[in-house]
This record gives sequence, C-alpha cells and structure tokens, in this order.
Amino acid sequence: MFSSAQSKSAARLLTALSVSAVLSAALTVSSCRTNSGGTDTFIPAPPDWSDAAAWYISVPEVPAADIFYILPTCVWDWTAEDGQSCRYSDYTRTDHIEAFLPSVELAEDIFAQGQYGFYCPYYRQISLNVWMDGEAAVEELFPLSMEDVSAAFDYYMDNYNEGRPFVLAGFSQGGKAVVELVKHLPAEAYERMVAAYAIGYRISDEEVEQYPQLHPATDSTGTGTIISYNSVASPEAACAVLSPSDFCINPVNWTTDAVPAALNDSVTVTVDTLSHLLIVDGLDPEACFLPSLAPMFPLGNYHLQELTLYQEHLRRNTALRLYHFEK
Repeated sequence: MFSSAQSKSAARLLTALSVSAVLSAALTVSSCRTNSGGTDTFIPAPPDWSDAAAWYISVPEVPAADIFYILPTCVWDWTAEDGQSCRYSDYTRTDHIEAFLPSVELAEDIFAQGQYGFYCPYYRQISLNVWMDGEAAVEELFPLSMEDVSAAFDYYMDNYNEGRPFVLAGFSQGGKAVVELVKHLPAEAYERMVAAYAIGYRISDEEVEQYPQLHPATDSTGTGTIISYNSVASPEAACAVLSPSDFCINPVNWTTDAVPAALNDSVTVTVDTLSHLLIVDGLDPEACFLPSLAPMFPLGNYHLQELTLYQEHLRRNTALRLYHFEK
C-alpha cells in the first residue's frame, strides 16, 4: 500500500510516541522555575536562540529558500527531582531531543528536500497531557509556547534568513503555531512568505475575517496562502481540540471540493464539504491507532499520519509553490 520510505517514516513517529509514553518521569532538572501563580509546577527557562543547541538547522551550500518548521507535540508531562510537575518540553533534556528528532527528520525530508535551508526551533511545547486535558488547558498554557516560537522566528529573520523567501510549516501543535505566526507577521516578512502549511490544525471563518493575512489555499500553486487539513475515516473520529475547521484542502488533488482523489490503488481521499474534514477511505483504522493517545485520537482518526500519508504530495507541492513564487 505504501512505499518503504512512507512505512519507515510512520514507524519512526509511532515508535517515538510510544517510547515517550514510558520515559522515566524523575530526571534531574536545573533550568526550571516555579510559575507566577505559585502552583506546584515548573516552567523551563526560555531557550537561548543564539545557542546552536536550541535549534535543528540543516543548510545546503547555496539555499534558494528556507523552511521554518514548528514541531508537533512530542513529550508528556514529566517530573522534576523534587517531585514537581512540568508541562512543557525542555531542549536541555536529552530525552526530549530524542523525542523531537523523528518528527524533525521527517519534516526535513518532506519540505527541505536537500535544496532549502531548514530551521526548526526547540521551543517549549506544551505536553500531550495538556492537549488531553482539553481546549481550556491548551489555551491557558500555549501562549508561553507561542512566545518562544515568535522569538525564534524573529531570531531566524534577523540572523539566518538573509532575505530569502521562506515556507512556514508545522504539524499539530506546530500547525497551531503556524496559524498564530501568520496572523502577526510583519508586512515585510509576509511578502517573502511563500506558503504556510498548518497541517493537522483548524482555521475558522472568524480568524480569516479578523486577520487578512490568513488566505486559505484553494489550489496547488497559490502563494501567500495557508494549507490546512485534518484526516479521518469518518467525521465521528474527529479530534475535538484540532477541529472543526471552516477550511480544508485535499493535499492529493489540491482542490477544496468533494471530488475524490486516489492516494494509491486502494486509498481515496475526499473533502467533506460539511465538516471540512478529509475523509480517507481504504486504510485499516486499527493499523493507524495508538491506544495511549485514544482520548484525543479515537479509532478512525488519522492525525498521526497527516504527514506520512501525503509526504510525496507535500514534497512536490512545496517545490511547486516556490517555483510560482519566484516566477
């Protein structure tokens, strides 16, 4: 059904998530402080964006453009040596970097393709437990994560970009960050933004009305647009904190209508124009199910496969949009 590269990529992501679920929760922490509310939680110190260890960076000799990639959620809550809990990742922890790398390497392969500069900041992402706690918990804690992403992007623009066009890309929590980043991009930066891939997250009509820089993609070539989709076997399998959305594009045929697209000989992908979800027919839901994440992603939800399912289409589309931007 899938190429060996797709199967290996999916396996790496699922393995990383499974391993992170059983990581030891009692490791020494030296970079945390109590939060301003005085509760028994820790907040890691802000990343130093001048520190190379705070980034994953891969740059060819003469990059024609850049990819600024924002990681999905890769870690669980963890416990400091004094017993207090932390709900954010910390790039100074080896186990967190190990949890990030499968997602980083997959995204680099899809979007950078050995041709473009690839910049991925290790921001303080909120944990999987926060997402499982629901939207109120996410909205309470995500602003600190977004502060990191915004600061990292500013540092990238000032120190790495050198005037090149760039693609924003993010998956899941990273998709949420992409949406927020586009909302507030300075005009000069937005003029160089080729496209923004906010994969596995939602965009509402209200957001588009309030933030004119949010232009949902409607085809395969438009530039300055934002690409968004969520994949399920049926609308009942949608994840409540990642959808519903008011926009969806099919990454196989790059249309927003209900015309089915063949992913391969046995799988079709169709936009449900009522729920604004991608309906994927022909996959085995059991093979794509991770029980440890069932509270968020029930059987029939394909969120964990949002990159691997369409990686060849995303790879070609990134290059296509860059081509049209540079024309």
